[in-house]
Amino acid sequence: MKKTILTFVLTSFLFACSEEKKTEEVSTDSDGMHITVHDDSTDADVKVNANGIHVKTNDGKEADVKIDANGTMDIKSSEGDATVKMDKNGNMDIKTKDGDASVKMDKSGNMQIKGPDGKEINVKIPTDAR
Repeated sequence: MKKTILTFVLTSFLFACSEEKKTEEVSTDSDGMHITVHDDSTDADVKVNANGIHVKTNDGKEADVKIDANGTMDIKSSEGDATVKMDKNGNMDIKTKDGDASVKMDKSGNMQIKGPDGKEINVKIPTDAR
């Protein structure tokens, strides 16, 4: 579960930073916006409204995300719950039933990811990718 939630959070974050998004807006109405996301491995339906974000993948996994004014995300998913607190610099503290994780980002976009098991992963963004 910790890998799924961490993957969901990081994927959401990376999709937000990605220049090339494979999305298609399906409809916009008074109940919110419905988006279908296609990538190489899965499809997902994303519904965004005033109550939050609901994601359902083609393999049946679901998640509900609520974001408050302070940047805290509460994620309730079919695989467990998590809380993600993001500060103004994009750093994230992640709490799940499996433990705590964090993502720290510097001004160049490089990331240091620390998982619940204590292992650290450093992601260096090449200067030509910016």
